[in-house]
Amino acid sequence: MSSRSRILRTRREVVRRHRRERQFLVFGLLIGLLATVSVIAYAIYQGRIDSPIDYAFVTPPPDFESTVKWPCPPLDEGNDADDPDAVHENMPMSPSQVTVRVLNGTDKQGLAATTLEVLTGRGYVPAASGAATNWNRTYSEFVRIQFGEEGLRQAYTVATNFPTYVMVLDSRKGAVVDIILGDLFETNKIRPQYAPELDPDVELTAPVPCLPIDLVPKEPAPRIIPIDPLAPIVTPSPSPSPSPSP
Repeated sequence: MSSRSRILRTRREVVRRHRRERQFLVFGLLIGLLATVSVIAYAIYQGRIDSPIDYAFVTPPPDFESTVKWPCPPLDEGNDADDPDAVHENMPMSPSQVTVRVLNGTDKQGLAATTLEVLTGRGYVPAASGAATNWNRTYSEFVRIQFGEEGLRQAYTVATNFPTYVMVLDSRKGAVVDIILGDLFETNKIRPQYAPELDPDVELTAPVPCLPIDLVPKEPAPRIIPIDPLAPIVTPSPSPSPSPSP
């Protein structure tokens, strides 16, 4: 073998050796890094050290579909049942805290007005305008109670006055509750005030299977929502006066 061939072979061997050394170094560093990360992750999982990430990982829920369109009543937020000052969201509100609008979905004259008279006699608050009027459609069922997300508890509260009803969530803002009267409804079918369902100490419940309100699709809100006399009045804060020039 010539000296030139030996030199070339020696160079190739040197190159191969250097390549293997680099590979061993890279793989060794990767294995060491993975081992270190695994040890730290296991320690975080066991709670022995704090995670450097201070927010929760959230997995977006998959597209949810259901034939159930009825929103569940609000849940109690874990307040002490014996605390008289605690607000229990799962209990009926005082009628004086619920604003209603009654809509007549039938051809019976005066049905909305007489129903509103019964409800206001029980302490419910009529909307500031158009509190008893005709619906822009006809309704063939008993009572349809329509409301926005802010009026969930109010809707369940006023619903206790009716033996049969349907709850419909829409996209309105505010807590005004619409009571839509259908062909099957008659004023004398409103529950009497002594009915056990109207006991203010009875928890609000749904008469049918229901879903949490954030999983219920919203129908479009009516074009006109009456003014709620119970809504807090928001007054704009005065703008600061410019300071005088020196």
